[in-house]
Amino acid sequence: MAPMRGRRNGKSVGPVQGSASGLRTCPFKFFHECKDGKPGRGCKHDNEVVLFAINSGDVEDFIVGIRKPCQVVVDTNPRHPAGLAGKVNLLEHVFSLPIQTVKSIPPSCRLLFAQVLTGALRKVVASPGSVENWVQLLLLPRCTLRVVRPSSRQERRSGNRKSLQCSNILRALTVWKDGSGFDDLVSSLLDSVEETGAPKGECRREEDKERDTNIKQCLRKVRDGHFTAAVKVLCSSGVAPLGDSTLKALIDKHPVVPPPSLPSNPLAQPTLVVDGECVLKCIRSFPKGTSCGRDGMRAQHLLDAVGGEGSTTSSGLLASITEVVNLWLGGSCPKVLAEFVSSAPLTPLLKPDKGIRPIVVGGIWRRLVSKVAMKKVGKEMTQYLGDHQFRVGVPNGVEAVLHSANRFLNSFHADGSLALLTVDFSNAFNMVDRTTFLQEVHQRCPSIYRWVKFLYAQPARLYVGNECIGATTGI
Repeated sequence: MAPMRGRRNGKSVGPVQGSASGLRTCPFKFFHECKDGKPGRGCKHDNEVVLFAINSGDVEDFIVGIRKPCQVVVDTNPRHPAGLAGKVNLLEHVFSLPIQTVKSIPPSCRLLFAQVLTGALRKVVASPGSVENWVQLLLLPRCTLRVVRPSSRQERRSGNRKSLQCSNILRALTVWKDGSGFDDLVSSLLDSVEETGAPKGECRREEDKERDTNIKQCLRKVRDGHFTAAVKVLCSSGVAPLGDSTLKALIDKHPVVPPPSLPSNPLAQPTLVVDGECVLKCIRSFPKGTSCGRDGMRAQHLLDAVGGEGSTTSSGLLASITEVVNLWLGGSCPKVLAEFVSSAPLTPLLKPDKGIRPIVVGGIWRRLVSKVAMKKVGKEMTQYLGDHQFRVGVPNGVEAVLHSANRFLNSFHADGSLALLTVDFSNAFNMVDRTTFLQEVHQRCPSIYRWVKFLYAQPARLYVGNECIGATTGI
């Protein structure tokens, strides 16, 4: 059937027939007369049907009485974002979700994960300026290694739970392929999270809700083999309950300041370039049970993936990790992603006096690159700082100072003539001036300046529950 056409008033029309003169002949002329049998600019009949002459200017903007859109309709669905802003918004949205990743990759999944991770890293190396490739790398752990919550009593059994977790990881890695399944995995990830932020199917028992937070954290540390941390957890005052007062206290500890001023003079040294051996040593230096950042990547994941020494997959993965580490050191990661690479979950610990001590856990990629950087410039900094401090480049320096002071007081404090004054800076880390900090790095450690500038020249995102605050000052 021929398309129906209409005028600006939206009235419908009937099918038209062509004429030799190039004007459309009114098909209703047999029922009443049109001028010369040829409709003019608008030939209106008793039945409200309107016809138009060819090239009259009235038809071009209308089809079936509906005006053609003059602007492109943009799909704002975060599941399938378009363009640079869409990818950044997707990263922001997924980072805001409370999603957990497995603490260790099951042995049956490690080879496939190593292959998928290698592919994601190589895409970044091939096109460092592509925001999409970096976003896929940052979201890979959350898309493929997220913890599966059993939805029934049968699935909660130990053997079934492990099997369920393995099958879900293998399925996600298979869907990912070379990154072509990224959109499908993101959609599945978003579907699995309810509006409240709790994963669907999570069956939390009453005894788990009532159990003391410190005891649960202690048990987790014991299971990870982190016994020193388990003892510290039992002795701590716990975590402050999330609420308006806690959030206000955290915001007060992270004041908003203008962006730092950057040095204008050129760098005195080329950017640091590291090799695979250095990167592997830094990966292995992470303590057992090291927590992850907001992207879900854990040090144990990297250890599991590169565990098969001598294999082609292991050597290829380590080479790809090294190349991406060098890209970060060289400042090749798009600046728009800096606030996400430097992001961290923020935990409000309680002090004995009921004050708030904010603790952040950065992402593994950020910590790995920083470890590599400090390993290379650590000796230079130790010489520069000299005896003014006992932390940088001084193994167990703080412990040595503490024990030395105690021994001195025990030996000469019998008559009460000596006293020891300890000075503590309030909110010290968050009060460091970034302008001064960046200038010092530019002057003293120019080989890592681009990496430091990437992290601290713009605000970082700190996640507190469902809230996010910006860190514009401090280190």
